[in-house]
Amino acid sequence: MKTKTYPDPNPYPEKVRLVILDLDAFLYPYDKAYCNAVLRAWRAVETEYGLPIFRKKIAQKLIEEAKKEAKKNPEDALCQHISETAERLESMGYPCASVIGMLEAYRRSRRLARSASTGVGAAESMQHDHSLDPPYLDPPYKDMIAMAFNLRLLQDRRSEKKSGLTRDELRGKILEGEKGVTRLWNRHMGSGFIRPDAGLVTKVQRLTDAGVEVAVLSHSFKQGEGQAMEKLEKLGLKGVIPEHKIFGLEEISPYKKGKDPEVFEKVLAAINNMLDPADPIKPFETIMAEDTIGNLQGAKKAGMQTVWVPRNHKDMADHPSQKLRKKLASVDHIVDHIYATPHQFLDALDAAIHIFHSQKPG
Repeated sequence: MKTKTYPDPNPYPEKVRLVILDLDAFLYPYDKAYCNAVLRAWRAVETEYGLPIFRKKIAQKLIEEAKKEAKKNPEDALCQHISETAERLESMGYPCASVIGMLEAYRRSRRLARSASTGVGAAESMQHDHSLDPPYLDPPYKDMIAMAFNLRLLQDRRSEKKSGLTRDELRGKILEGEKGVTRLWNRHMGSGFIRPDAGLVTKVQRLTDAGVEVAVLSHSFKQGEGQAMEKLEKLGLKGVIPEHKIFGLEEISPYKKGKDPEVFEKVLAAINNMLDPADPIKPFETIMAEDTIGNLQGAKKAGMQTVWVPRNHKDMADHPSQKLRKKLASVDHIVDHIYATPHQFLDALDAAIHIFHSQKPG
């Protein structure tokens, strides 16, 4: 069966010395097993924190109220936070109603999953997995959880009801401690759905043999159950990519890949600290490869080349439809190269590096 490809009209204009790879749902397939793991993680977060789920109209009304209040009263931290989160989600391709819609979709999928165990609605449950994703993005679950909680806090404030969790307490729970949302999420997702990928290991090893530095940058934590190191070990990449070139939330917090060039500047500085100070790697000699288009914005701001492997269109034909062409054109300012799979990207980069070396004098 022929492997699908994307047209990649942009040659690699500069020598490539560093490749930074995303981890979650990029280095391992986004398939039904992964979707089921996501559902397990959502259930765990809801059970632990009582994740509220709003109707779209109520959520949208609260968001609009928060935006107006934030403009009128910049000192209102809660409304400012809701407004900023809403704008961030919108800029990443998530209209606010869709954020709440996905939470509602999650609740429906729970019912379907329960009914599937008795044979009722099983086909519908299987079909639902892929509908959870909008066109370009891995669901930004931490922003969604924060939005849901903060809307509940705003609603409670409106009704003068005492809240069980303050905004500052929530912010701490997103990242910190063994029961923090991020650790809870990854622990319940686990890594059992990840399978060894000998081809991926070979392609990464080929790059390192050619003198290219390879690093991993993840919004997972680096250490812990279900976190980055465990996932890389399952893939067979532990040791192929040294541990000191793997960067998780411990290293990049409080920055986020989607908006902060500082994330990538920190990673590049850490890599350069291991190299000859007289010949540091420059941003334009660096590639960031992601499946989430929003996360490439920070890399682009940092001056790096970008590679996008779009998750939802991996089965598109070699000649994309007019609709897909429009979508690709809309991200042209962020994306330098597009490939259907990480394997295709690594093969294309390897070929470009060999061409570069063959053209060197002597």
